[in-house]
Amino acid sequence: MDNLIIALMSPRRGRYLLIMVLCFFLLLAAAARAQDEAFTAVPGIPSLGPAEAGEGEADGTPAVHIGSQHTLLIFPPGDLYPQYIADPHRVGFSIQHLSFSETGIAESGDSRIGIKAGGRFGFVRIHPSNRVDRGWQLSIEGGFDAQFDLEHSYDNIGWDGNYGLLLTAAPRRGLALKFGVLHTSSHVGDEYAERTGRRRIDYTRHELVAGISWAMDQHWRAYAEAGWGYHLRNEDLQEPGRMQLGLEFEDVKSLWKRRLGWYAALDTSAMEERDWRIDTSLQLGLVLRSGGRVWRLGIERYDGRPTIGEFFQDDETYIALGLWLDV
Repeated sequence: MDNLIIALMSPRRGRYLLIMVLCFFLLLAAAARAQDEAFTAVPGIPSLGPAEAGEGEADGTPAVHIGSQHTLLIFPPGDLYPQYIADPHRVGFSIQHLSFSETGIAESGDSRIGIKAGGRFGFVRIHPSNRVDRGWQLSIEGGFDAQFDLEHSYDNIGWDGNYGLLLTAAPRRGLALKFGVLHTSSHVGDEYAERTGRRRIDYTRHELVAGISWAMDQHWRAYAEAGWGYHLRNEDLQEPGRMQLGLEFEDVKSLWKRRLGWYAALDTSAMEERDWRIDTSLQLGLVLRSGGRVWRLGIERYDGRPTIGEFFQDDETYIALGLWLDV
């Protein structure tokens, strides 16, 4: 699979334009699949559209009754554990224009395009029959994360492939838990490697992860997460420990006749392999929640390790304008 992706990324400007077009149509397809009815979401509590008060059949999700107290949903929409808004390493669909004031990646430009494609997809959820927002869920997630250098013929600097298996739970209102196994495999872009002579350090990380999310009210949410790398490809450079903390605010449907809202999110993380240096991401922007999909248009300010794992020893600072779609 890795070799196939590398092969697809060989043409320069044409490849960049092709990826842009593909991402655009993927975003449109995801929006077209969304339900028409809009709803109001509470941070930290999953919002599944009009079936929230029912059994799942209302939105076409297959459901099986387990006795009189519980229901099993097959391929449920959404998840019990919300994604971290400002986490620059999370999976999802996005496109960003990145302007760097500092970069430690040798011979790279200060203007880049960042592209993500992927998401989290539920297999099964068991919940109390009258509360689809409680219970537990088994999901997989997978994604592709790449950067393209606008100052060097749109060269691909590098890309990461991410996937994982997650068990999430919502035991009570506002509280959500996450446990899982994650994998990251990082690569140096072929054109960047040819131009600079940079070769892979074989950055690959298999990680056990546990997280907790707490929605304090309808606007505020805090979270904490810990990861432990149990298999590291480059044992000379990589270390197992990882920590993450964040705080988010959303005022949903407060703008444009209650069709839009605004949000602010802060994410901090640190890794043992970087001597626990704190990486910080701050996002501010507009949010539209409709039919189980979440669109965000905002500005991000980031200071920390590059989002491409092969360059984790370097430091970068950038401001980005981006469009995000949570899937």
